[in-house]
Amino acid sequence: MATRNPMNVFKGPDALHRYFQPDENPPLPLVELPDALNPLRKDGVRIFAKMLTALPAQNVKSLPALEMLLNSDKAKTSSIVEASSGSTVLSLGMISRALWGHEDVYAYVTNKKPVDSLRLMRFFGLNVTLYGGLAQQEPSDSKGIMNRLRKMAREDPGVCYLGQYDNDRNWRSHEKWTGRQIWEQLPEINVLCSTVGTGGCITGTGLYLKQQKPSVKVIGVCNVFGDPTPGPRHFPGFESSPFPWRQVIDSFETVQSVDSFRMSMKLSRYGIIAGPSSGEALHGLLTHLNTLKSEGRLSELADPVTKEINCVFLCADLPYQYMDMYYNKLGEEEFPPIQND
Repeated sequence: MATRNPMNVFKGPDALHRYFQPDENPPLPLVELPDALNPLRKDGVRIFAKMLTALPAQNVKSLPALEMLLNSDKAKTSSIVEASSGSTVLSLGMISRALWGHEDVYAYVTNKKPVDSLRLMRFFGLNVTLYGGLAQQEPSDSKGIMNRLRKMAREDPGVCYLGQYDNDRNWRSHEKWTGRQIWEQLPEINVLCSTVGTGGCITGTGLYLKQQKPSVKVIGVCNVFGDPTPGPRHFPGFESSPFPWRQVIDSFETVQSVDSFRMSMKLSRYGIIAGPSSGEALHGLLTHLNTLKSEGRLSELADPVTKEINCVFLCADLPYQYMDMYYNKLGEEEFPPIQND
């Protein structure tokens, strides 16, 4: 697993370009949770967090952003437009600037987005355009924002729409990097768990792992309908995805947003600093394992020799941009009081 850059130093005119290349970096950390975060340890379950938050852009979407940019004929010289209010468009803005000095990136964002989120995008130099309608739209909706951007790119040769929801470079980036890293770090893996947004991460990662070890079980975690956690989608909004997820995902769980935020906060307090979608992944994983335990089927996942069940869940983003939401979702009693207030 040796990298071409063992001292992790980036010099020269292409330093930033190389910094964003996963093959020029050490593998991202894979960290086993302590017993305080793993209530099933005595049942032979070991749980590992794959810290995609340790990527240069500090979020999972920087891998598909890099792969989509590098494999587009238009991205370097055209205005880039993307329907995203979070990690994808932030990564596109950062990476296109790092690669080419490109600053012409436009985020198309629901007009229901909080002011703090809009400020974050502007902080990173993105041009923000608001649209009306649902925050999470069907990519195939003929009247939706994504179809409007496809049309814009078809009619204007100076516009590039990469389309994270139907661009195969999305899921292939995780087949290329995330899945391979996990396999090299933990070949004894039995279970992979990830939230489902575009579906690229779970599809590509799960596909690679199943190619190496067909017995690996893949669990997708979705939002409860009408109760969104930032990043993941509810299953009806994901089901039409053109990615080959059906041959990868073995089962689905749904998680309420309050449980996602609470689990994220618990992880962060133990030093696994991760946002609400990461909390949703771990909560969904534990829900799935506890269901199997109650049915007497947990041993079905175990390694036949060690009798252990090695699980990996993906940490996709950081909690800081959602801080107001933590205080809105969770009760005041879950936070230490301020003295002499």
